[in-house]
Amino acid sequence: MNQLQWTEWAEQIRAIAQNGLTYCQEAFDIERYQQLQQLAHEMTAKLADAPLAKVDHFFLPDNGYVTPKLDVRAGVFKENKVLLVKERDDNCWSLPGGWADVCEAPARGAERETLEESGYIVETEKLVALKDTHRHPYHPRNPHHIIKMIFLCSLLDGDAKTNTEISEIDFFPIDKLPELSVGRTIQSDIELLYRHRANRALPTEFD
Repeated sequence: MNQLQWTEWAEQIRAIAQNGLTYCQEAFDIERYQQLQQLAHEMTAKLADAPLAKVDHFFLPDNGYVTPKLDVRAGVFKENKVLLVKERDDNCWSLPGGWADVCEAPARGAERETLEESGYIVETEKLVALKDTHRHPYHPRNPHHIIKMIFLCSLLDGDAKTNTEISEIDFFPIDKLPELSVGRTIQSDIELLYRHRANRALPTEFD
């Protein structure tokens, strides 16, 4: 049995526990769901080779019914080069983007994230892909179940500006990409964006 399967089981146990704690009222059931939650955290800590306290801190603020998290990414091109940003935490490159904010349309989130991470003002043109990250080779796998929305955007204005999360900003030919932060962006994301840029009539891809 591979580690990916165990990770999925731990995630499912955590979701069952959190959903149970959201809706149940009987004291003994609450205690059992708390035990399940603790077991899921211990499994995740073991699989990630991380301290249990770190796993608890990562998950415990989350409550209510468990749903996937939404990650928005922007594909921005200048001539035939794609905009990438270098992440400080792993020194690798990704499409600009991040978590969608509450009360914010996903397209606006992609525009905001691009401005915050790169300094460039962009406008979304179309949704290129809606991807379940569990079904694609993003690595390392995030403990959360993530749905990724990838938008094709047009470049309007702005200048490259680094920040506390991003150390470099540049445009790259798609056949000469730097080392990617593959937990955030994989090569097929960029290739898909390039195809949609060439033919905007292509349908949105989804899992």
